[in-house]
Amino acid sequence: MKRRRWWVLISLWAMWWAAVTAAFALLGAVTDQPMGLGECAAGAAFVIVVGELGDRLRRRFFPRRKVG
Repeated sequence: MKRRRWWVLISLWAMWWAAVTAAFALLGAVTDQPMGLGECAAGAAFVIVVGELGDRLRRRFFPRRKVG
């Protein structure tokens, strides 16, 4: 697997974070429970971090193929 440059990874994470933040803001507006942009951004960061940790644990303990 190729290693990507650090700025590519940071930009991908930033785009993912912005998309989740926008989704939270839109969901709040649609359900008449608007939150501030800071609250949406913090919630998005929390969801992304928990999701990434869960994905890393899944990959570590349940690999798709057996090596060896």
